[in-house]
Amino acid sequence: MKITVAGPCLPMLLTALLLAACAPGPRVELRPASEVMSDTTYTLILHGCNFGNDPATVAFLRREDQPYTLTPYSPEFQYRLHSGLKADKALAQARDFVNCSPHFSHSSLRGILGPAGELIGYELRPSYQPLFFRWRDLLDISYSLRAERVVIYITPQLLDDDYDDHE
Repeated sequence: MKITVAGPCLPMLLTALLLAACAPGPRVELRPASEVMSDTTYTLILHGCNFGNDPATVAFLRREDQPYTLTPYSPEFQYRLHSGLKADKALAQARDFVNCSPHFSHSSLRGILGPAGELIGYELRPSYQPLFFRWRDLLDISYSLRAERVVIYITPQLLDDDYDDHE
């Protein structure tokens, strides 16, 4: 049996295949949180803070009682892992860590939710004083879920005109 695709059908078929390949899969979502669940242990992921004003500084707390892993899409020298921490110790270390910039203002805690709404962990990101940087929140963080692995993409949002004093 031979199947032939006529001229006008070919672009439509290719478009459909492209759209199917780009369709989003299961998603990771964030929600504001005021505290961490204290009934489990955490793996603390400390990203950045390699120099005083490192804009890629952020901390993640991964619940160790669930199957998902959190992996920054960064070279290994960019982040450090500490596992087996109780909630209060993990959160205290994360708060101290994101406060490494002299321009730190405060931090924001968000829960990281899996596709069924289950809590995977937390993101703790710093905000900065607006006198030094244009924005308080310098990070664009996105999450990609692949089976039970959550890859974290961390991109500082600094533009050349953040330091533009020649106009």
